[in-house]
Amino acid sequence: MRKMVMQGSWLCRGVHVCVEHKHMLVPLWQETTPIVREDIGARLTAIWPDLRDGRLDQPLIEPTPYDRWLDDRLSGRGDQTWLAGQSLFAAMTFCGLLGAELQRAQGLAEDDWSARALGFRYASAGPIAIKDAFNILSTADDGDPDVSRRAFGALFDKLEYIYRDDSDFDTFRALLRAHVIRMWPLAAGEPLLGQPLEERQVHSLLSASQEMKIVPGLLDALLTEAGVFAEGDQRLPSRKIFDARIHAELLDEIATRVGPKAMRDGIGATLTEFRALVAEGVLAPRSKLETVKNPWHLPDGLTLLQDLEHTATQVPAGTSGWESIHLASKQVGLPVARIIAAIREGRLQPKKRPEVFGYHGIVVELAALEELQEPLTAAAAFARSIGLRDYAAFISLIEAGRVPATQVKSVKTARLQWMMSDKEIAAFRQRFVTPTMIAEETGLHRNTIFAVFSAASVTPFRPNGLDAGPIYLRNESMPAITDYLAKR
Repeated sequence: MRKMVMQGSWLCRGVHVCVEHKHMLVPLWQETTPIVREDIGARLTAIWPDLRDGRLDQPLIEPTPYDRWLDDRLSGRGDQTWLAGQSLFAAMTFCGLLGAELQRAQGLAEDDWSARALGFRYASAGPIAIKDAFNILSTADDGDPDVSRRAFGALFDKLEYIYRDDSDFDTFRALLRAHVIRMWPLAAGEPLLGQPLEERQVHSLLSASQEMKIVPGLLDALLTEAGVFAEGDQRLPSRKIFDARIHAELLDEIATRVGPKAMRDGIGATLTEFRALVAEGVLAPRSKLETVKNPWHLPDGLTLLQDLEHTATQVPAGTSGWESIHLASKQVGLPVARIIAAIREGRLQPKKRPEVFGYHGIVVELAALEELQEPLTAAAAFARSIGLRDYAAFISLIEAGRVPATQVKSVKTARLQWMMSDKEIAAFRQRFVTPTMIAEETGLHRNTIFAVFSAASVTPFRPNGLDAGPIYLRNESMPAITDYLAKR
């Protein structure tokens, strides 16, 4: 019998293969008595017949990258992977835990050797690849995030408890913690992997509902209306996850919304005044859901009040010719919205009755309102006059803030409509042109105008992709027309 030796690295838990011989390691003996079990010479002598006759031989296999990496680390040949910065025990353990959970998540058979190879594939590449592995674990079968700790199984439990005080696992623990806090609706102060959470990062519909004391169904409707959730999202409240920091202001606003009476009382408006402010679009509810009893955001009203009061001086008692905004609107025939717009723009100076609180105490001079009675043209009529047939497209530019106009309440229909003053029309003509306007200014035929635009690559005005019809920027289109006229 030749000399037999045991390679020390084979005794390391986590080693499955002799890389040199491409042979799986096999159990050589089992013995319950420690002194007998550890008598290696006697044990090797006992198994010599099996070794000699090949009864312990296994089919040759190709070592995995994990096997070669571990053999290099144990043999002192270095480490060229990201794991070079981690202790060997922590790296081996993490690869095994991560791989085992990936096998479970993917429905693969449990096997420690292949599990370590699978975990090594991600762990050796560093944080980004490890995050990809975490995403696999934390994605439920239906594609939604799994916000329970069972998603990470033994990996989470052992980093949380077994290796909590082992600093060699700090890097892996930090990576898992950073991933989890972006998914789990944990409140500030809750412990997570050995550390309290500094601030909440995500909410679920369920956690937000509980924290705000709003029933989930109502909060779901409000958040959907605000665009946090997509229409028709049927996920369970615990799985409807959203960024708590991005939407913190929205949640605060929802929690502090008030009903119409509290809104009126807060700004000091009578019921008639409040209804007029709403009808003319000066004040708008934050929610249009019929089931919402508190759709108003009081700061909206207080901002209006501040805009009206910040330049107002007191009007002496008994002074004639001054009326509240609502009564002045009725007497002069100007919309409330136009009077308020004039105050905000500095074209009208209001005063304040000191004995009356809030909006009802703001007064304007009737004589001064005459200067605001400039003629108005319906936006629809102006659009037709410049050759625009698609009125809705023109209105979309107004609503996007690209074209100046004023929304007023129609006396005949009691509906809000867009009107344009002479100044607003002049402002439009200064910035924009249409083929009809160019034809009027130059005498050119519309077909000629379009041909010039095509040759000069002049395109219609499309702010943020908004199709508003044949409207062009004057400074882009008229130089091409001028060049054409000069060459004729």
